[in-house]
Amino acid sequence: MSRNRIRLNICGAEFALTSDDSESYIHAIAEEVEAGITELVEKNPHISITTAGIISALNYCDAKHKAEDAADNLRSQIKDYLEDSSHARTEAEEARREVERLKKEMQTLRARLSEQTEQMAKAAREPQKAIDVEPAVQQKPSKAVPRQQGYARTAREHIPGERAQTVVEDPEGFMSFFEKKDDER
Repeated sequence: MSRNRIRLNICGAEFALTSDDSESYIHAIAEEVEAGITELVEKNPHISITTAGIISALNYCDAKHKAEDAADNLRSQIKDYLEDSSHARTEAEEARREVERLKKEMQTLRARLSEQTEQMAKAAREPQKAIDVEPAVQQKPSKAVPRQQGYARTAREHIPGERAQTVVEDPEGFMSFFEKKDDER
């Protein structure tokens, strides 16, 4: 970039500057500074151009620092947003992998279910080839002995030397009580 030599007139004072920036940009900055000084002089006619220039410089320096702080704050927010975005992307990828794993597991389970259903259907069509399974032997529940000292004993568990407890027989059986209730429904 070439250095530009620029002549400026700000509030009647002549300046010659050399800058890497374009001439139009430097003139725009000079017009903004002159407008700030002129505004201060118009609001308070008792201040000199030098005082107005210093106050104007303070205002621009303050604005610069506030803009830098705002830019730093925005950079920090953007950094946080990028980190959050990265974490969200990672979590989304993990969720996609989990979905794929569950889909494969579901396909495997469906295949196994289908295979078992076919085997059961085949066994139902060919009962002579089915494995004979003995029906479960249903045992009568043991008769309860009234509680004694926090635990119950069955009639068979009578301890010698203790008075035998009488057991009330349930003619229908404990399970039949519930079976009748189921039949009444």
